Amino acid sequence: MDNARLEAAFSATRREDFLGAGPWWILRWFRDYVTTPDADPVYLYTDDLVGILPEQRLNNGQPSLHAHLIHQAAPAAGAHVVHIGNGTGYYTAVMAHLVGPSGRVTGIEYEPELAARAKANFAGYPNVEIIEGDGALVPFDEADVIYVNAGCTRPAEAGSIASPRAGA
Repeated sequence: MDNARLEAAFSATRREDFLGAGPWWILRWFRDYVTTPDADPVYLYTDDLVGILPEQRLNNGQPSLHAHLIHQAAPAAGAHVVHIGNGTGYYTAVMAHLVGPSGRVTGIEYEPELAARAKANFAGYPNVEIIEGDGALVPFDEADVIYVNAGCTRPAEAGSIASPRAGA
């Protein structure tokens, strides 16, 4: 994948379509969240974390980090990407653009509120399926790329993690 494809995917994906109406909560390093002065989406096009459930410290991640990681994952046209911890779906949408109409993305989100928001955000995307559940336990079809950006509060209990392709 070249940078032009990734740049086009980011350019085609409006962050505000996945983060809801502003003003938004922006996480400032070494401080806490601050709200944007108003609902102008210009504030979403900085290299900042944006709170999607700030009371739980769940964020839409830093664009430069995800651009780097998605570039390294190199989802190709026609590929199947599994995105574990898709949040409201912004980076899921970037990857859906990269795999194109012949590819598909399966998003898995643990938080029910975020899964519901992502499902609504992807109503018009025929190549994206959002599943609510634990990314360590939800079965999914064989994937070309598994992209994980999920948090945890403690290690999983021993023996509680099942193979994504149980029985395969």
